[in-house]
Amino acid sequence: MPSALTKWLASIAFGLLVAWASHGVLGPVMLRMFGLADATGLAYAAALDRMLITTSIVSLLTGVALVAALVRIPNFRRLLGWGCAVLGLILLLTLLAALLGMEPGIFNPATGGKQAANDAYTALFFWALIFGLPYLVTGLALTIGGWVLIRRNPGPGAARPA
Repeated sequence: MPSALTKWLASIAFGLLVAWASHGVLGPVMLRMFGLADATGLAYAAALDRMLITTSIVSLLTGVALVAALVRIPNFRRLLGWGCAVLGLILLLTLLAALLGMEPGIFNPATGGKQAANDAYTALFFWALIFGLPYLVTGLALTIGGWVLIRRNPGPGAARPA
């Protein structure tokens, strides 16, 4: 059994990483909630500040909640598994939020012509290689690795096979 300091440090590290990564999921959601998707002008700047502060607070609370939940897990490998699984799911949700936030009209040849649509598809391809693929691979690896750690290290009340 690891020391309490080790558990706290691991939990805080996962909490900080999840709080940082959850900003990518919460940002697009908060943009829509605050009505900033199509706004401009001075009202936009004031609302943007409120949105960023709110998003930062919610992200921080997400990290604190994860730290509080992870510290209570007695098995260190199970703690690492849950931390990896949650972080992996947040990364996958970030990728999904980025995809859903894209403007679908840029891929329509009728709006900008065939060349503009081809340029948009080329940009999407490079975006997927540079941004999407690393998030997808890292998110899947963390999620699968986390679930493997959780399954191989049962909790204190679980029945162990003979």
